[in-house]
Amino acid sequence: MGVRSRVRGSLTSAERGLLDELVRELGPRLLAYIRRVYGNEHDAEDIVAETFCRAARNITALQASNRRDLYVLTIARNLCRDGFRRQRPISLPHERLQQNPAPISEPSRMIVGDEQTQALRAAVAGLPENLREVVVLRFSGGLKFEQIAELLHIPLGTALSRMHAAVGRLRETLGVRP
Repeated sequence: MGVRSRVRGSLTSAERGLLDELVRELGPRLLAYIRRVYGNEHDAEDIVAETFCRAARNITALQASNRRDLYVLTIARNLCRDGFRRQRPISLPHERLQQNPAPISEPSRMIVGDEQTQALRAAVAGLPENLREVVVLRFSGGLKFEQIAELLHIPLGTALSRMHAAVGRLRETLGVRP
């Protein structure tokens, strides 16, 4: 029996129900967030799985949390920072095509769109971590600025100013005028 099975087997039915609900609600959002930050589908899936394993191991703290979504996002963020980030993978071309399929009838649009997407991702990856994190949490994680501020333990104004600074740098890097 794997570690995940042992953890899940030791939970009460109410605890399993809570975890199942969180997996349904947060799983896709976590996967999108981690995939955008670290670029590899397989590692992103592993990080999401490990996130929920750790949430299960700390089920008492999860149940006591007023913001369970932020609690789980914090676990994922810490996992990425602690270990998975050191092995920052490079996505393979076929993975990018699977993530962003384009209609074959318009190959020139597909090429231009892919180039723009790659340029934007490269520009976001080039941002300092404190700015990049706010951008990714907002657009890939789907969080509101209040949630971002709470997750990162920063004032709301700081979250907003980091987004403003990030957008300015992205415009500058990509040559886009306001």
